Order: sequence, then C-alpha cells, then structure tokens
Amino acid sequence: MNYISKLNEDRSIKIPEEILKKSGLKPGIDVIWLYDEDAGQILLMEKPNSFAKAMRGLGKGLWGNTDANAYIKEERESWE
Repeated sequence: MNYISKLNEDRSIKIPEEILKKSGLKPGIDVIWLYDEDAGQILLMEKPNSFAKAMRGLGKGLWGNTDANAYIKEERESWE
C-alpha cells in the first residue's frame, strides 16, 4: 500500500493512520530517522528501549552448522 503525506512549512508530517496501526507507533515515542543514500530512501523506526536487546539474536544464523567455539579456538591457536 502506498500513502501520500505532505511535508508542512514547519517540517512536520502526519503519518497515515493505517501506518500507525500496522507499526504500533504511539504519540510521544522516540523515533530514529535513517537515510539510505544508495536507495535514496528515508526509513523511520521506533527507537528501542535497549539497543542490546533489540539486536540480540541478529547473527544467530551467521555460523550455520559451524561450531563457533571450536572455530574461535582454532583461530586463536593459529596466532601462536
């Protein structure tokens, strides 16, 4: 779905009601604005209470079937 909003003279913008419902954004929360230069797009997201908790588990599938502890041990042994 596409929605159109107008940027007002005071640089405020009204977020469409449907987007608010789907995103769960509420008045008074802090938001993070990101600008993706490659895509030329503005991204908006709710600021998490804890960045550590929000990022927990993001790399979970990174190692696949590799035993991370064994890999680290082997890597450290190669430094000697």
